[in-house]
Amino acid sequence: MSNPNIHGIIGYTITPFTANGEGIDLEALGRSIDRLIDSGVHAIAPLGSTGEGAYLSDAEWDQVSEFSITHVARRVPTIVSVSDLTTAKAVRRARFAEAHGADVVMVLPASYWKLSEAEILAHYRAIGDSIGVPIMLYNNPATSGTDMSVELILRIFNAVENVTMVKESTGDIQRMHKLQLLGEGQVPFYNGCNPLALEAFAPGRKAGARRRRT
Repeated sequence: MSNPNIHGIIGYTITPFTANGEGIDLEALGRSIDRLIDSGVHAIAPLGSTGEGAYLSDAEWDQVSEFSITHVARRVPTIVSVSDLTTAKAVRRARFAEAHGADVVMVLPASYWKLSEAEILAHYRAIGDSIGVPIMLYNNPATSGTDMSVELILRIFNAVENVTMVKESTGDIQRMHKLQLLGEGQVPFYNGCNPLALEAFAPGRKAGARRRRT
């Protein structure tokens, strides 16, 4: 498994539609990607919350995923959000993204139904077992309805080989300090809460550092 150096600022793209709302405006999406890369972002992440990935049909999602990866053309790493309502659908999206050249996939827990910790772990394990690219575990209770504790995040990190990084979006800076402390500095993590950008540098460390297995 390759381990791309994900660091710095990750640009989360919107998904623009045509004026009549009947299709994806790929030309506008391409311009958005180019503008972000030209502005100096260090990675492009399509189909997350900003990209309305949860509201696209499978055909629309596939179209945006494939186009984004192709258009980025490895100028920077591409992190594709593959989250879906079920594990099976998330696995399909993860396999699609990997097959088309995604460097990393980003994954929320399955939403709507409240899952046990064992079920959340099983969700990540099933996705991890189905692909060979790294997974960015995404903790965003505002969208998923599930708030993963630092202890659970570390349990998943140590149990699923290709969960190699964490995006923390609770807005609680103490989570990051705790993740750094309990993870013994071995867990690359990323701040997903814009107002905390400056504070997040304090508990952070160089992203992409090698992880240690126990």
